[in-house]
Amino acid sequence: MKKAMQIEVVHPADRWAFSRPLMEMHHHRKQVFVDRLDWQLASRGSWLEIDQFDDEYAVYIMAVAHETKRHLGSVRLLPTTRPHMLSTLFADLCPEGAPTGESVWEISRFVAAPEGGAGTNILRVHRRLAWGLVDFARRNGIERYTLVAEAQRVPALLSVGWTVAPLSLPTLHDGQLIEAMEIVIDAESIARMERRQADAIEHNEPMRSAA
Repeated sequence: MKKAMQIEVVHPADRWAFSRPLMEMHHHRKQVFVDRLDWQLASRGSWLEIDQFDDEYAVYIMAVAHETKRHLGSVRLLPTTRPHMLSTLFADLCPEGAPTGESVWEISRFVAAPEGGAGTNILRVHRRLAWGLVDFARRNGIERYTLVAEAQRVPALLSVGWTVAPLSLPTLHDGQLIEAMEIVIDAESIARMERRQADAIEHNEPMRSAA
């Protein structure tokens, strides 16, 4: 039986109320990005993964277990009207400047709890987080999300139904090919997402999403 899951939007003022799942989120980020994927992050010696962008402007969309409120997955959102990853750490990817403005936000640190198992459960979390991003965009006048990801993850982004456009060429960084991309939130892409979700439910298959 699938455990019930709910999506929470954690604004800076709400963090005290979500202190436990937020702590679990940072621990899961360390387990996935540093221990498993071997990302060269500053938090290698810690049991938590926290960087300079987990600041007072970051918003988290979080999937939590309905009864226990344990962290199941999350994604970080940053306003592009302030310094963010693509404008600072990865500024070389877009020499002429990446899209910024009130209607453009950056997403990063898309993660699922590693103890959630492989396959269906993790993909189910990813799908719910993807819909959480769409809902957040609708409520806040967001037209585009920007992100930096490994080039091989583009098919996973497309498979959700999002309209994805490259902002840079694939570039070698710490031994991996990465690129800057944008996800356009429009009626056409939302309709595609709805169709693919319906198809996945009909065939009892999980929809893939970005990791």
